[in-house]
Amino acid sequence: MKIAFIPSTYFPFIGGAEVQTHNLANKLIELGVEVDLIHLEKKINVKYNYNFFNLNKILVNIIYIFHYYFSIDIRFLLIPFFKNLIKKRKYHCWHFHSLNYKTLLYISVLKKLGQKIYVTFQGADIQIKKNINYGYRLDIKFDLLLKKNLIYIDKFLSISKEIDKELEKLKVPNKKILYFPNSVEVSKFNKIKKNKFNKDELILITVARNSEKKKGYDLITKVYPLLDKKIKFKWYIIGKNSKKLLDKKNFNNFKNLYILDEIKNDNELYFPHSNLIKLYKNSDLYLNLSRIESFGITFIEAMSANIPIISFRTPGGRILIKNKQNGILVKNGDFKNYVKSIIQFKKNKAMNFTFNKKYLKKFDLKRNASTLINYYKK
Repeated sequence: MKIAFIPSTYFPFIGGAEVQTHNLANKLIELGVEVDLIHLEKKINVKYNYNFFNLNKILVNIIYIFHYYFSIDIRFLLIPFFKNLIKKRKYHCWHFHSLNYKTLLYISVLKKLGQKIYVTFQGADIQIKKNINYGYRLDIKFDLLLKKNLIYIDKFLSISKEIDKELEKLKVPNKKILYFPNSVEVSKFNKIKKNKFNKDELILITVARNSEKKKGYDLITKVYPLLDKKIKFKWYIIGKNSKKLLDKKNFNNFKNLYILDEIKNDNELYFPHSNLIKLYKNSDLYLNLSRIESFGITFIEAMSANIPIISFRTPGGRILIKNKQNGILVKNGDFKNYVKSIIQFKKNKAMNFTFNKKYLKKFDLKRNASTLINYYKK
């Protein structure tokens, strides 16, 4: 079986969608599926086992400019490249991992060439949150092109109920929707042990790129002052461009805040890197401040490391976090109760958290890759 993967963005940019595409492609290879990843960039800075093919970046950009800015359709120029690749590689289907305006332009061309199209929406390509200017569909041109291309998509892979809601609004038939959650390599977490040492201070961790409004990094200034001097703690903030927070007012005064840039993973096959898993494992609580997630892969990473999560009841968190089982959900904007939950945990007044192995198994990479193979075969 041969599958073509098309991401909307890819490494060296690192986000949840890129990591999911990379991890899944490598796992499918392990399970005997041949995967080609087709993208505009020529180099990626990660370890991988899949094949890599490049689209002509200049040609795609010209087609995009004509289509987006002048409403002139010259997509037929893509036909020779795709036709030659199809003849050479004989794909069973093309799987788009998130969509942007450029990758949307490929879909009708591939459909004219008789190809099967799968799409996994990852969040920004389908969700909208106007008050933080989030979502590609806020661009009317993107929204219209997306709606025009829905008829060409054979199967929609939904990673969560949050995506289900958006697909329903777009009137996508239920028979075309397949449930396929994001996943982690659970066995990699299980191999890494927690350090055995006693500590008086609470270790808190938040993992996200510095997208201030979407990931809620601006809310740190609301939470930290309420927590400061109430208990002993260290709070690790880890993610791409996180150190830019130090340029903000007050952040240099937060003495218990430890800000680290992303922990890169250029020498291990699966994300996250072992060093990040160690930080998860040696933390006590995962603090989520994000205003919106389609899924929230860091929640599953935290659960795989057996640490509970405290989150506001926001899209993404409200789906994966089971209140008072694997975490605590707090009313949006209720910073006092958010901090109170942290303090209660420190004082051992909080409930005992449980991490249901059966629940976590739903998000195991090997299990879900096997499910995806079955979807392809059908």
